[in-house]
Amino acid sequence: MAAYLKLPLSNQQIYVEIKLSHPEATYNTTTAAAAGGDLDIICCVDVSGSMSGSPIKNVCEVLRDIYERTQKDYRLFTYNTQTDVKRTLKTLSERNDNLQASGGTSFACIFTAIKDYLMQNASAKKAITFIFMTDGQDNEPNGSALQKSVQMLKLMLSAMTNSPPITFHVIGFGEVNDAFLNKIRTFGTRQGLFRYSTESKELQNNFNDMFEYALHVRQFTIKFPNGKTYTANNIDNETVGFLANDDDDLSAMAELTLIDDKTTTTQFPLAPMKDIRAIHLLHALNLIQPENEEQVKSIQTYLNNIQITNSKNFAERLEAEQIYKEIDQRMMEYRQLFTQLKMTQVPERVKLQLSALRHDPIFANTQRKKKLDLRVYKNVDYFKKTNISGILQGYKDSITSDTWQKIREQKEIWVDTYSNEDIYEIMRKSPDNILCLGIFVQRDEEVINNPAKGLKLLKVTNTIISYDSFINGMNLARNNQQVQGQFTTLNDHYSIAGALADEQINAVIPLYINDEHMKRIRILEGIWLGYLYTLDSCGYDKQQEVALLKLFYEIIQQRTNTQRQKEIIIELEKVCRFIIDESQGFKTAEQFGEKTYEKLLKRLPIVSTQEYDLSIPLMIGYLRNDLTSVLVPIYYEYIRQEYLRKYPKNSATVKTIIENLVYGCDVKHLPATFSTNNSSTLTNNNLPDYIEKSFIDYFHDELSEPIQLTQENIIKENRKWMIHEEIELDYIKGLLLPLPDFIRTMLNLCQIDEDYIEKHLDYDTLRYELLITFYYLIYSDTNSGGLLNLPKKENILSVIDGRLQSEKERAVAHDYSESVHLVHLVSHVAKNCKTLEGFAGVMRKYCPSRRGPIFSEVFIRLVESYDEGEGDTVGTVTKKEKLIALLKNQISTTTATKVIYDDMDQCHSLPSLDEQLRSLRRFIDEKKVEQIGLQNRGRLVVYCRRTLLGDRQCRRKRNYRYFLNPFHEDSF
Repeated sequence: MAAYLKLPLSNQQIYVEIKLSHPEATYNTTTAAAAGGDLDIICCVDVSGSMSGSPIKNVCEVLRDIYERTQKDYRLFTYNTQTDVKRTLKTLSERNDNLQASGGTSFACIFTAIKDYLMQNASAKKAITFIFMTDGQDNEPNGSALQKSVQMLKLMLSAMTNSPPITFHVIGFGEVNDAFLNKIRTFGTRQGLFRYSTESKELQNNFNDMFEYALHVRQFTIKFPNGKTYTANNIDNETVGFLANDDDDLSAMAELTLIDDKTTTTQFPLAPMKDIRAIHLLHALNLIQPENEEQVKSIQTYLNNIQITNSKNFAERLEAEQIYKEIDQRMMEYRQLFTQLKMTQVPERVKLQLSALRHDPIFANTQRKKKLDLRVYKNVDYFKKTNISGILQGYKDSITSDTWQKIREQKEIWVDTYSNEDIYEIMRKSPDNILCLGIFVQRDEEVINNPAKGLKLLKVTNTIISYDSFINGMNLARNNQQVQGQFTTLNDHYSIAGALADEQINAVIPLYINDEHMKRIRILEGIWLGYLYTLDSCGYDKQQEVALLKLFYEIIQQRTNTQRQKEIIIELEKVCRFIIDESQGFKTAEQFGEKTYEKLLKRLPIVSTQEYDLSIPLMIGYLRNDLTSVLVPIYYEYIRQEYLRKYPKNSATVKTIIENLVYGCDVKHLPATFSTNNSSTLTNNNLPDYIEKSFIDYFHDELSEPIQLTQENIIKENRKWMIHEEIELDYIKGLLLPLPDFIRTMLNLCQIDEDYIEKHLDYDTLRYELLITFYYLIYSDTNSGGLLNLPKKENILSVIDGRLQSEKERAVAHDYSESVHLVHLVSHVAKNCKTLEGFAGVMRKYCPSRRGPIFSEVFIRLVESYDEGEGDTVGTVTKKEKLIALLKNQISTTTATKVIYDDMDQCHSLPSLDEQLRSLRRFIDEKKVEQIGLQNRGRLVVYCRRTLLGDRQCRRKRNYRYFLNPFHEDSF
């Protein structure tokens, strides 16, 4: 069936959706491997010098990962000024080292290699997809070699129009040309897609996106009776959607023809869409690519009028919510880019981002579909290998007659509302049915990756229902609302009616009831948890075991204190207690399980991309009958979370709070002092790794003190403050926050006084907690490594005092006049650092202005060693990488790309400088250059100075400027 609707936008486009008759299976790794059987994917990777360091490392990592997942030996073409076509993803995966990036960039050589490959494999009759990646521009963008290679490649492709499709997908990184890359993606017999990024870490996502799309995309041709033809791509094998022009009068057409990528032709009846829901409107909007800001505003206005709750079922609503957010975010990006396009000089980066944004909906569809499907496939495989039915039958057969009699005695209390079977009949009849409590919940898309946040309890019922009855009822409710169940306007969940008239159920939690029943619950845990959180019995993840504790807290919060609900809560409590005591899933959960709970009790900072819901550790303490031991630590963590939300990083208000905590509210001063620090020399007792680590720490946090290599003369220093050891009780109490509701709820349940926490606060510990929060987590923005080595309570005042005092105006001069030995010493440390972070720390400390004897010594030696081989590697980096880091003014760390010097512009991407640096090396030798300076304010310049000896034996200077980008030299 094919249906259409007209969008009430300015261009009045028509959306047509075709439901395929036989949708294929959902995504899994087996399907992916099969999909790649009739497809040849070739990665073309730029390995010019500007790709060295993190970019080439990230590319190699993702290509290895793709091989491990697909086990397909796809070809790998690498190119700079030459092309290597002998590699594959398998050979790269089997090697321990990464590809080597060096030299310039010649697109002519890679286009010629592609043309030759197509010619040699013309008879293979396989679809071919090239994933073309580059981070720069051709050494000769207007040269005859490039133009000729493009013409020859296009000529070759023009002769292959009747062959299986050939596609070029393009990944741009850094300083590339938008028009040229968009030209490349249209080379093939089928147009390709485009991705762009400015950060090397995004290269991994871009390669993954391209591979997933290439493996699963299907292209369809749609023909109308009036002769009009459209093409549409599809990745889910369920629906094909496309936009038709407004001048197509579809009301006069009764059918259309669909031709798939295997040339199979199918006729579909065509009619106006009758049941138009939010998902149809969003699918249509997702295909529109606005051409200007007015069209963006029109789309945003229409988007805001779509009611997402108008969905067929919960799964459809989840998809609608996700697409809604994606479109909304994309339109905001479009508006920003269109605003920038109004500038007189439009940056190339803006054009690149706009081109990539037009392809975003395609990749968003792929990523959204994969999230849950991958997990389902993993769990299905586990369930196939595990004889769950045999285990449960064994449990049932082992129940003794005495135990059956005890279960019979519970039959009056625990009865299934739907089947009227009691607990005894349920357990006798089947080995795998369990009795549960019915609840009504709301889920959103976050429930997949963050189940504690993605599921919210709306209502607790008194309905007791078996798991089999619940699943049967939900299936009936989904397919026939009138038979058993109903739809509610609230969140548009399908649900079944509860025991009372106003009760609705769309989720269940098992009840303990007896030990034999709990054995079943434990074996079936993955199934009922998976359905509870994802509406899929195979959707289990061990984070759901942690999230169950939050759900249990919400049930306690909504309790009515009737005798029946007290009985129910006791049985739920036993289930949760069993999970935290016995379940390996809970104990090994990555987020907020047993390990995070132990960190909380030890008051170690909890670093996570997701916020720690403190009802979870509260419930762990309660279930372990140790609530009073966790109340104060949880309150401290609550204060930490609230202040982290309240105050921005490095704010003046936070600094004032820190100073009041350390020095008291009435700050006292010591007289100004002027001192000279004693020189700390490099001795055999100082290990090189220890020295380098001190400079790594200094690079990330300039308040930390690295090992002092030269004598420092303090020229000027402000007045110091005096530490206030005594606690100012009133001030600290003023920083306390009222008890949150989740703590009050549990205090009330356990009949503990609400002032329990206040009575058990240690204000010395509280000051320590506040200083950790305000100084380390908010003000100084300490990295995760620094949070592992926080000061103890007894010395935190002196540590923070030292750092605060070092922030004050302090001018330091390094004395190199006494001995050139000190210059060689610092230069030696810089050149022999094993990491770029250590090297950057030394250069920032001792060469802040990028000139002087140390900088000159280091720079000249790095230039001299630029052409040396791999034997020049120190630790994990080469001297060449150190030189490039100085020129680019940036290094890549594990978390982000950081600058070395704040007062110098960055070069995010440099063309190959091999020839320029060799020329600079000759220039330094010929001119006998003694002093070097470096600057980049739009142009990368090396300042060179040499000393001339005149007839009168007076020394005079000769200055030169050496422009590396753009390249030329002059004297001044």
